[in-house]
Amino acid sequence: MVVSRGTIQKDLRKLGQLVTLYDGQLESKPNCGVRLLASEFGKRLIFLNHVYDYYQYELKFDSDFFDLLDNLYDKLKLNQIQVTTFERELLLSINRIQAGHIIETEIDNYCNLVNHNEFLNDFFIKIENKLNRNLTQYEQDFMAYPLNMNNNFPFDVTRIDFAFINRLIHQIVMDIDEEYPIQMNQTTLFEALKFHVIFLLNRTRFQYQEKNIFFKSIQNRYPFAYQLAEIAKESIKKVTGLVISDIELNTLAIYFELSLSKVRIDSTKKVALIANVGTAAKQMLYLQIRAILGEDIVITELTEEAANQDFSEFMVVFTTVPLKAISSNVMEIQVANLLDDDFITTRLRILKNSILLDKSKVKMTMTHLNQTYSENLIQMMGDLEQQGKVDSQFAERILARNQTASTIFENTFAFPHTINVGSSDIVLSIGLVPKDEISLIFMLAVPENLLPNWESDLVKVYDMIFEIVGKPELQYEILKMENLEQLQGLLKRKGLII
Repeated sequence: MVVSRGTIQKDLRKLGQLVTLYDGQLESKPNCGVRLLASEFGKRLIFLNHVYDYYQYELKFDSDFFDLLDNLYDKLKLNQIQVTTFERELLLSINRIQAGHIIETEIDNYCNLVNHNEFLNDFFIKIENKLNRNLTQYEQDFMAYPLNMNNNFPFDVTRIDFAFINRLIHQIVMDIDEEYPIQMNQTTLFEALKFHVIFLLNRTRFQYQEKNIFFKSIQNRYPFAYQLAEIAKESIKKVTGLVISDIELNTLAIYFELSLSKVRIDSTKKVALIANVGTAAKQMLYLQIRAILGEDIVITELTEEAANQDFSEFMVVFTTVPLKAISSNVMEIQVANLLDDDFITTRLRILKNSILLDKSKVKMTMTHLNQTYSENLIQMMGDLEQQGKVDSQFAERILARNQTASTIFENTFAFPHTINVGSSDIVLSIGLVPKDEISLIFMLAVPENLLPNWESDLVKVYDMIFEIVGKPELQYEILKMENLEQLQGLLKRKGLII
């Protein structure tokens, strides 16, 4: 080996870290060498994912065997990725079995959803005949894994342990609620994630990497949803011991963003209709509105005399008359455009992207600070209590929370938050510390008695904070603000509040 001793040692350290992902370790003895210690399951995955391409595994079978293999691919209608993965692991597995290395234990945190596939079972019988030995169920589970990595192959739903998935999602919901007091509906989340989680666990167990199509865009675009996915990642590790990849984290964040979007929109699922038309035409308008916005939409019919009222409680106003005054976050759609689905879809997309935090829904304060982080916290908590915005035990809960969980992000800003007992107001205090490493402090008092339909506003507060977290240039501008009015003006210009 024409490399230095240092290079070999460095590569062995990397290898030692890599095999831990497969519950393996390297045993090294001076003047003897290095040996891989891992289960047969772990060894095969290490070989497949990191060694296979450097070796040729040749089977001493006649051409009939490969005809059987091609026939299986045709019957199962596998895509190219499945064919490639299946063939690689099959060749390696048979090679290992012939050498006497057998998987003899169940593969934990893995669900073989194609266990009863007749074509696959028939193929395994023919393999057994070729090998002159029986394949254990665990061997068959391993050989079938390329068909269990994603939801693009017919699978047997009865094989899924839904009770376990429910327990896992319950843990996720509890952990999120402990960190951020928002009401994630467990039943809704279960329905959204029940199949995704199965394939996520399968992929993670086999260290199978899907193509990363998101890169950094998910974390940047949906920062709060990504934060919830980070919590879910720890919940999964807590229940299964598995550590999901960044790619899986991105996909989880998408599911949470969809759930959060529903929370944001749910608080404004009311629309107004101002239309001086006949009964039949009005019924057609009702049908068309429900077809666009869903059956659960609440339609309030108003007269033309009400055209100048405050429409802030509505998501959309459908009208036959021009409206003189309407809030910027309420969409106005002329009835003439109602039958243009493309127009409506485009406008609704704009609306959903522009549902921002209304500063009137939050009691916001801003403070300039110049002490240590601990002293700054004490000053902010004292100011809030003196102003009557938080209860007398608020500071104690904040400090206790800081002892059990870090509230510092990116080493540059902090987000201490806890319940505000007896309050129904969302209180946000923003501390500016330009000369300290932790330069921004967002102290959030979450109301114990959250007003009906105000949960969406709490989610929007989280959205705003974590969007600021991901934008260093915005943080720099915030630190230059002299008062709350300037700060709110900046956040409004940046499209974070209205």
